[in-house]
Order: sequence, then C-alpha cells, then structure tokens
Amino acid sequence: MVEQVPVTMVNHVALEMAAAPDAVWREILSDYVEAKKFREFGTIEPLDDPAAIFGGYRMRFEQDGVVDERIVHITERDAAARRLSVMADYLSVPGGMRVYATYHAREAAGGTSYVIDCHTSVKVDAPADGDGPDLAATVAEMTSGADVHLNAYLASIKARVETPG
Repeated sequence: MVEQVPVTMVNHVALEMAAAPDAVWREILSDYVEAKKFREFGTIEPLDDPAAIFGGYRMRFEQDGVVDERIVHITERDAAARRLSVMADYLSVPGGMRVYATYHAREAAGGTSYVIDCHTSVKVDAPADGDGPDLAATVAEMTSGADVHLNAYLASIKARVETPG
C-alpha cells in the first residue's frame, strides 16, 4: 500500500473584465450560491446543518464518466464588498479533498477584477524513496493544473459578462 501525505496547494488568479462589478457579483452568486452551473449536470440538495449559517448544499453530478460529489458551506457572503467565501469537501476524491475559496468582484479601472483565492488540502502518494523534491514537483504540477482550470473558469465568466445582451 502506498503511503499518502497531506499537502496544501494555494492558487491566486485574477482577470480584468470590462463589466460592472455588480454584473460579475451576480455571476458569482449564480454559480456558487444558486449553484446554477451545477444544476444542469446533476442534483443539488440544501444542507440541513446549523453550521451552514450562510447556506450550503450537497451536490452530485456526473459528466463524461467523472463523478463530482461535494458538500459546500458558504462561509462568508459580503454583498457590500462583493465577496463570497466557501468551504467544500470533495467526497468523490479518494482520500478526500477540502477547498477554501474566496470569489471577489473588485472594482477596477474600466470594470472589474474578478479575483479567486483558493487553498486546497489533499493527500498525495508519498514518493517511494521519500524524496522531498519529487513531492514538491508533484504539488507544483497539481497547483499549475488548478491554475489552468481556474483561469479557464474566469475566461468563461469574462465572455458572459462582456457579451452584450
């Protein structure tokens, strides 16, 4: 059996958008509070949990044979700052994965800077020879892959909010 070790990935991504901050904020709420982007692929159930002060849900969907099941707690919802924070436990990831993410629509010159800060705790296979550089390379590769995914998500939001009506 391969030993697993806990690691943390940190991602900070941002993209400037030629749109009003309120328009970007509405997209954040649509995606993560109303869970509209998930509803089209699967099921969403509201959490019956006293810890879910700002709301939350359990979601499950399958796309192209890949199952995504997670429990999402909304941990901050600040409409004045246009900032939403969530904690998500990914149940479908072997060994589990917990993600803390903040989505922020910040006013910027000419529009909005949509910023995502994300901290992910996950377990990875320990290098066979206990080599730290191999583990660091694995985490760097995973972090880079998450950056690609998050930047693609931001580009899709940019296309939505910058496209006229």
